[in-house]
Amino acid sequence: MEWKLVIMILVSHLASAFFSKTLAGQKARNSKKWFLAGLIFGPLGLIGAAGLADRHQIVYLRYLAEHAGYQPRHACGGKQDSNS
Repeated sequence: MEWKLVIMILVSHLASAFFSKTLAGQKARNSKKWFLAGLIFGPLGLIGAAGLADRHQIVYLRYLAEHAGYQPRHACGGKQDSNS
């Protein structure tokens, strides 16, 4: 391999790692793990971090639903009650 290609791949993986870490942190996810994913997988790690669901939004939507009177059918974890 040419050294220019190796440097270009290294730079793209480092950039993907830092962007993945930033995105994961903004979405309240583990930024260290996503930094490693971006470092190892490069742009695929960045695409994965971009596709993450935002935990802040999930909590907010659950709060709105419960405030509006939503009652889940099952207890947390999706397990059915054994008394019914």
